Amino acid sequence: MNQPHSTANEDFEGALYLYNQPQLLTVEEHGSLGLDTSAPTFDFVRSIRAVPLAAAELPSAQKFYPVIFSDLEQPALVAVVGVLDDRNLFVDDDGNWDSVAYVPSYLRCYPFALASGSNDQHAVVIDRAGPMVSESPDQPFFDSGKLAPAIQARVEFCAQYAAHQPATQAFCDRLAELGLLSGQQATFTPEGESEARTIASYIAVDFDRLRKLDSSTMEKLFKDGMLAAIFAHQFSLENWFRLLERRQRLGLDLTTDAAAE
Repeated sequence: MNQPHSTANEDFEGALYLYNQPQLLTVEEHGSLGLDTSAPTFDFVRSIRAVPLAAAELPSAQKFYPVIFSDLEQPALVAVVGVLDDRNLFVDDDGNWDSVAYVPSYLRCYPFALASGSNDQHAVVIDRAGPMVSESPDQPFFDSGKLAPAIQARVEFCAQYAAHQPATQAFCDRLAELGLLSGQQATFTPEGESEARTIASYIAVDFDRLRKLDSSTMEKLFKDGMLAAIFAHQFSLENWFRLLERRQRLGLDLTTDAAAE
């Protein structure tokens, strides 16, 4: 799918996290718009705590973020970027992402996305309310009625991200089917105190249950590449404490009551 859909009124299903005013991108509706590349890139996610993640991103994301699951029944994979409150610890005061940390693909797609409709149709979506969407752009959406090359490249990146979603969902569904997910907690003991405090309640793989799986199931998980993803997820959970260290370096409170992720 290389060009925007030609009709603005077709009904496409689903809501998009962080997209406040999603619209099908069309020449008729958005021909005079584009991106203001001087706008703070990640200021719009300053107050989030988690970001959707594709399973293929686990090897990179596990180095920086706790990677957990959204729930037990219909789990989705998410990277945690804040702890104790809704403060993204990877975005600085100028709206820049930490230069050494991996940026989840979901955020690199924004303000674009792909939407699925009937008959396996796909169309480009734009968040019209995105702070970088401008009526006086330095990077127009369209050139001679077609997507401008820079915008085309971004849309193709969205398509690559979308192509990973079936495998990501299969991974999450398989863990749920095997009963491997459970509610867990991350705790820490503040200096000078004897009682541990809960900093996060979350869903993760229960490794006691994993060890009890029969050999044929374990072999299948290995061959499907899911076992490697499971262990990347496990390694990522060490980052709960690195998030606390980030808060401390930023001079933020470490005693705020934790809420469930």
